Amino acid sequence: MMRRMGKLAMGLFVVVMLMGTLAQSAFASGEVALLKAYVYKYKFGYVGFSGDIEVLNSAYAKTVTVHYNPGNGTWYDTNASYVGPTDASHEKWSFSIATDNINNAHPELSGLTSIEFAVKYEVNGQTYWDNNGGSNYTLGTSSSGPGYTLLGKPNVLAQYGFINGTSFYGNVTVKDLAYTKTVKIVYTTNNWVTTQEGYATYSGEANGAGSVENWGFDFNVGSGVTQIKYAVSYTVNGQTYWDNNYGNNYTVTP
Repeated sequence: MMRRMGKLAMGLFVVVMLMGTLAQSAFASGEVALLKAYVYKYKFGYVGFSGDIEVLNSAYAKTVTVHYNPGNGTWYDTNASYVGPTDASHEKWSFSIATDNINNAHPELSGLTSIEFAVKYEVNGQTYWDNNGGSNYTLGTSSSGPGYTLLGKPNVLAQYGFINGTSFYGNVTVKDLAYTKTVKIVYTTNNWVTTQEGYATYSGEANGAGSVENWGFDFNVGSGVTQIKYAVSYTVNGQTYWDNNYGNNYTVTP
């Protein structure tokens, strides 16, 4: 009888220890989210893997890590770095690693065709993961390059905007949620005294999986423009999503 009770106590101890371990790690529910990831391939064997991550600012001390497998069966870690606040309670962190034929700092990226990864966030003794709902994120490079983009949390993201002479042009990436969609640029050349709108047009897939698309725009804004502020709307399946740079709008100058 005492032996049975001893075995039962030991079993309960193991269960308690297991539950304690699981309590230290959790899947993210707002604590951490991938914003975007990007693979860029160039001549001389250059391969770069970079991206942006958003975390809940729960404490000053924190660690953000990208856990990745470049297709060779081995998992690697690289730390992200603090960029700045996105709003009153969240921060943006970024990561970037690269290799080439001369500076072979990350040889595991050489000849990359696909990369699988997840994001780990450690804060206040807890570990949170954004692993794409348990499937991990995968970014392939099989389509015509040289750049390949994956979107995480956002459905639409402005990539860049420039003013060149009388032209205001740029690029937007959107998740391909349906065939019929509209991508609109709302902008001002006089600090929102007046507002103008223009539509972006489809310019091709943004990755090898067909999950993200590139949309480009090029508007004639006339001469003498010294600053443009803008935001992007994406309408699909009866819903409209915005990227307005966390309420700050985007600002470009010549």
